[in-house]
Amino acid sequence: MTMSHIHEVSRHPATGRMRHDHTSDHAQHDHVADYRRRFWVSLALTVPILLLSPAIRDVLGLHRIAAFSGDSYVLFGLSTIVYCYGGAPFLRGLISELSGRRPGMTTLIGVAVTVAYVY
Repeated sequence: MTMSHIHEVSRHPATGRMRHDHTSDHAQHDHVADYRRRFWVSLALTVPILLLSPAIRDVLGLHRIAAFSGDSYVLFGLSTIVYCYGGAPFLRGLISELSGRRPGMTTLIGVAVTVAYVY
């Protein structure tokens, strides 16, 4: 199946008849590329986040090597970047789904990343 054959099937709200919404190749490619870019940037930032996390440093015995003055501020800053940049599509979806009173999977993911970040 090529990208040009991808379509979404839904019911028309007024008539109840099935309708097909075709997605353009370019829009689909941009969407996937955006998610891929966000994933790789977030993954790259996760490595220093883990090394700066006190629990991980203690388990790996890196407390002396990876600890420095202000490391908690750097950890907070990197975590905030990952939350805002990597979680942006899910946070936008969370707001959209809740404002439309139709919570779905994006709501679940948005709440999960928010709880993890706040914790």
